[in-house]
Amino acid sequence: MKQKTTDIVLAAYLKLQGFQLETISVVGKQGTFTFVDVDAEVVNQYFIGNASVEPVAFNNMIRQLTTACKRINPDV
Repeated sequence: MKQKTTDIVLAAYLKLQGFQLETISVVGKQGTFTFVDVDAEVVNQYFIGNASVEPVAFNNMIRQLTTACKRINPDV
C-alpha cells in the first residue's frame, strides 16, 4: 500500500526500515512524503510506540529529509 505522511518522524522511520520513498512534495513549509509498498503493521507499530531505530541514524535521516524539503522549496 502507498503511505502518504506529513510526519517527518514517521518518514524517517520508514526510510530506516527500508521502504522506498517515491516522492516528496512541499507546500509552504510542509513536506508530504509518499512511500510505496508499506506494510500496515510497520506503521501500526510506529503509532503504538513499539518502533525502534538506531538513534544516530534516525537523527541523520530527519536531517536528510529536512534538507531535501528545503532544496525542493528553497524560498522557505
